[in-house]
Formats: sequence, C-alpha cells, structure tokens
Amino acid sequence: MHNLPPPKAVIVTWTDFTREQTRKLEELSEPESINEFFIKIFSFERNTKRTIVLCDLFYYALQFARKNQFNHEQISSFLSILKCVHDLSNRTSYANMEQTYEYFKALILKHSLFRPPHNLRIFTPDLTKKITDYVIDTYFRHIKMYKYIFTPYVDFSLNFTFEGMTQKIEESAVVEENVDATQEQIPETEENSDLVEVRKLVQSYMQEELRKIENTTEEQPRQTEKQKRIKSSSSRSSKPRTPK
Repeated sequence: MHNLPPPKAVIVTWTDFTREQTRKLEELSEPESINEFFIKIFSFERNTKRTIVLCDLFYYALQFARKNQFNHEQISSFLSILKCVHDLSNRTSYANMEQTYEYFKALILKHSLFRPPHNLRIFTPDLTKKITDYVIDTYFRHIKMYKYIFTPYVDFSLNFTFEGMTQKIEESAVVEENVDATQEQIPETEENSDLVEVRKLVQSYMQEELRKIENTTEEQPRQTEKQKRIKSSSSRSSKPRTPK
C-alpha cells in the first residue's frame, strides 16, 4: 500500500452530526443507547469486533467532550475530526503516522482560527490544546493497534495440478453426512498413457537387473567351487614324487 498525499483539511462542523442529531446525542446517558446512536450515524456493521472498538473510541471521546463542557457545535466538530483521522489512518500504509498527525493538526487549525470562510474558531486555544493532548494519548499512542484491527486481510487459495495426472488436488471442505451412510470409494488416480508406458519400462528394467544380480550371485559359488577343484588338482600334480 503506497503513501498517498493526505486529503485537504476542510471544516467538518455539522458534517456527520446535524444540530438535531447532536442535541439527541446529548440527551442520551446509557452506554448502550449511545453506542447504538453511533452505529446508526456512521453505518457501522453490527456485532463485529471493529464496531465494538469504534464505539468505544467515540463513546469515550463524547465523555471527554462532556467533561470539558463542549457545546453542540464543538461536539459535532470534535467527533467528525476524530472520524476523519481514523479513516485516513486505516486506508493508508503502516508507515503513515506522521502523515496522519499532520492531517489531524490541519483539521484542528481549520476549527481554531477565525478566518472565514477558510477557518472557523470553533475551539478556544485552551480546548485546542486539550483536544490535541487527548487524541495523542488515546489514538496516536495506540495507532498500530487500530491499524492491526482495521487492516483488511488477504486470503490466498492455492490449487495444485500435477503434470500427467487428470485428477486435481483441490482445497475443499468435507461435508459430513449421516453417520450410517455408506462411504463412497475414492476413484483411483488415472495416469497419462505416457506415464503408464514409462512405468512399464522402468519395471521391466528393474526386473532384468534383478535377474542379472541373482544369476551373478548363483554363478559365484559355482566358480569358486570350480576354482578350488582346479587348485587342488594342480597341487597334487605338482607334488614331487619320492624316488624308489
């Protein structure tokens, strides 16, 4: 995955949370209802580990905003900034922490300076510092964990075909049927006619070699016995006779 230039920082106030939605969010107090609200707003997939992690991320961000008495405009901006940072972090490579942080700073500046229409002063200098410290401590400190959880996995399915064999070795799941059902016999692997001919030639050659070895083994004792008889006869004939 290549490092792409970060998107241009823009004002995100009321982008994900309208005034009415932010007001409803402030009325909620139970964690389950707050998490359900985030699932609907961000269209999270239900009952997944990723959704649980994201709900925790935004739930504690909301508690931080409430603790620091954010108004509705500040809550909407803060939560949307956090979402933008997370989205950039997880659609780029592992080595983009600095790039993601620069994007976060650009977003904060967009909402901390009064230069309309390019910047809006949503956060005071004190809140800007608190938000920066909070995001660094809670998100950037654990950015590798978030990347690990949200990085998509690629599964490889390997299929091997051996040359000269018509049957493919396929990776498939075995379906369990009734225990009393009769198991079907697995057909034997059919071989190519060329392989069959080669196999016959090899077998014929091996048999011929074995016969040669057997013949040699049987012939050796015979030759040894014959040589013994020849030596014995030679020794008798060469023995000097005693004169009378």
